[in-house]
Amino acid sequence: MPGKFFRPDFGFIKIPMSMKKIIFSLLASIFLTVSLFAQDEEEKKGGWKKDHLFIGSGINLGFSNGFIIGLNPEVGYSINKIIDAGIATNVTYFTQRSQVVNSSLRYLAVGAGPFLRIWPVRSIFIGGQYEYNKISYSQRDNSVITDRFKASSSSFLIGAGYGSRNIGQSQFYTSIMIDAMKDINSPYRDSFGRVLPVFRTGFIFYLGRKNHDD
Repeated sequence: MPGKFFRPDFGFIKIPMSMKKIIFSLLASIFLTVSLFAQDEEEKKGGWKKDHLFIGSGINLGFSNGFIIGLNPEVGYSINKIIDAGIATNVTYFTQRSQVVNSSLRYLAVGAGPFLRIWPVRSIFIGGQYEYNKISYSQRDNSVITDRFKASSSSFLIGAGYGSRNIGQSQFYTSIMIDAMKDINSPYRDSFGRVLPVFRTGFIFYLGRKNHDD
């Protein structure tokens, strides 16, 4: 990205690289272990269950010398009692003013990617999502557009959250994730390449209905 574009800097605490590696390794190990267990359980039960198919959306909101708003529509399937998997999309709009000069940056990011959420206990989950975004930037100086820029980025979001999950009925969750990749154009990194936590609240509804929890 050209140097004259300023990127959002929310002032979050920088996460040490060693800590990110530890978190990534731990989550990867848990994903592999639980996925193998879930596959074995599903093979024993077998069969596609209509009331395990769901649709929903996550919502992003934030403020810092401007605002950020985003939607993350998704479609997925509850593989069993502890695993959800599917495809999520991303539409994020961001605007921020410089604190130094009369200049502002706006960008629109549109993307999609697969996700996996694992619920080791009833109200807590860990998750991962690969996301590929196309991003359009515009910079305004004295209210006049002075430059435009387009880019693409890949992100791998990992994190955890809290919520309620009733298979066949609905889900609600709030999560915090970080981008484990180092793409300079990532919407989830500031102008210095530091990780910006991603906060999301999601609402999910199952396409089939049933009278009891799975």
